[in-house]
Amino acid sequence: MSETFGHSVPRPYFDDPYTTTFQATVAQAREDARGTWLALTESYFYPTGGGQESDLGTLGRAAVVDVEEDLEGRVWHRIEGAALSIGETVPATIDAGRRRGNRQQHTGQHVLSQAFERVLEAYTVSSRLGEFEGTIDLDRADLTWEDVERVEDAANAVVFDDRPVESVIVQPAEISSYALRKPPKVDGPVRLIVVPDWDVSPCGGTHCTRTGEIGPIKVRRWEKWKGGVRVEFVCGVRALADYQDRTRMLVDAALRHHTSDRDVIDVLERGAQERIALARQARRLGELLADAEAQSWAHSATKDAPWARFLEDERDPAALKALATAAIARGAPLVIVAAGRPEPALVIVRPREAQGPDLREYAAPLREIAQGKGGGGPDLLTLVARDADSLRKAYDAALSRLNA
Repeated sequence: MSETFGHSVPRPYFDDPYTTTFQATVAQAREDARGTWLALTESYFYPTGGGQESDLGTLGRAAVVDVEEDLEGRVWHRIEGAALSIGETVPATIDAGRRRGNRQQHTGQHVLSQAFERVLEAYTVSSRLGEFEGTIDLDRADLTWEDVERVEDAANAVVFDDRPVESVIVQPAEISSYALRKPPKVDGPVRLIVVPDWDVSPCGGTHCTRTGEIGPIKVRRWEKWKGGVRVEFVCGVRALADYQDRTRMLVDAALRHHTSDRDVIDVLERGAQERIALARQARRLGELLADAEAQSWAHSATKDAPWARFLEDERDPAALKALATAAIARGAPLVIVAAGRPEPALVIVRPREAQGPDLREYAAPLREIAQGKGGGGPDLLTLVARDADSLRKAYDAALSRLNA
């Protein structure tokens, strides 16, 4: 997070993270490729920095769509929708819901990172606070749900204690008296966020003033990331919204499947296994049907010419390939099959052991005629056309070129 206090530009949200309306006076203006930027004599808007998203809101009739800090520490507000002049004073409003969510997420991240460290000796390498969820990257190879639950219990115990959260500015000589979870990345005075008997971290972001305000801290998922683990989490109002969404989906799924919330996963797993078994059975039946169709086809086909059919019934590319492969097994020197439904597809197959033709040579011109996509290897070509008319043209072209 933004860890410095050293700039002379005031940061009123350090001590007052709750003010979201104030009178703003325009001090400077500039333009760049992204639009118009204004600096104020004093601003409660938080600028994007170190993983936390900026505040958004309004300045008079103008929308504040981005906030950034320059190298001198000046805060710039990018506006849209209305013009403002230097020296003009207008009412400013910060999106209070976004500020509260960021405040809860940010303070919750400090508490959660310390919980990972104390419970699992898993140290935070980096963190990010997004529009909804946040992430913590840990120097740990993997996690289990049991690990996560222990960490959540420890973090939420700190929330339930409703401890104060202090914002203090310390000089370099004073830093050694604090048990920092991580060292500051800057020289000079540093702002520390202190949760008594739990965590001390350098940070320039917006924070709660008591841990109870964080609300519930919940890990949503994790994944392996650059040799460690990336943990996704939500806090407070965002954790409540996430819980509401997941509960609604779980209960709806259980009702649709006439089972309880706790049993719905088992029901869905059984359904998935049944679908897999049915798919295998359907594929096997399709292969048997294709073989029977190829056997019948063999009685009427010319043995030394391509076997070609434009089918009127529904055949997806896999079914066309199964028919073509079965026909090759029945002695076809080359097979060209097409079907307009469920998608306009063309399949061309020749025996692998044959000397030619190399079907790759036909892929580009037939794909252009079909106005579609696809390709293959020397003995198999599959194309999906733009529409039925393009498929018919590609089929006729394949038959003409490969029957020459």
